[in-house]
Amino acid sequence: MVTYTSFMNSPKLILLDGFAGVGKTTLAKRYVADHPLAMDLEGDEIIVMLGQWLTHEAEARELLFGIGKAMISTHLTSGHDVVVPCLPTNVQHQKAFADIARRTGAQFFEVVLVTEREEAIQRLLKRGTWGEEGTDPLTEADLPVIEKLYDDMARTLAERPDAVRISSVEDGHDDTYQQFLAAVGEVSEI
Repeated sequence: MVTYTSFMNSPKLILLDGFAGVGKTTLAKRYVADHPLAMDLEGDEIIVMLGQWLTHEAEARELLFGIGKAMISTHLTSGHDVVVPCLPTNVQHQKAFADIARRTGAQFFEVVLVTEREEAIQRLLKRGTWGEEGTDPLTEADLPVIEKLYDDMARTLAERPDAVRISSVEDGHDDTYQQFLAAVGEVSEI
């Protein structure tokens, strides 16, 4: 059995940035499986709990941000890690997460799963959905929206030069996970 040891004892807030479909959720779920009481804060799963969110999407996303911040703060204060898979399009949100880590005494890590633009878009189209339950399947007609979202993400990440970048290789989950653990200050013990 492999266990993971952190270099420090304070809880971690880990922003796991990247485009939709590049493996953020897979890594977050694996991290949580290996770390007792760590939380994977999946916005895609929370937003669908808001009634009629699709017809009020902008407001729902702002509510989600507030709910997420409260959950993160509460969980970090209890002494447990939080992983937040996110598609960053607002640098102020990224800064707000870092502020939560500072206020709660948590370690802050920002890791980006990097994929070339065209590959990221094709991986999302192959997956066929944004991720939130109940959304329509993606088609080629969605390309302008997908491309704009990727470009918005790239602009946001350009303002986050201290984030650790890891290549997201399709079907390379074990290697990517080991790089992710190293980026958040963990070593494996067998």
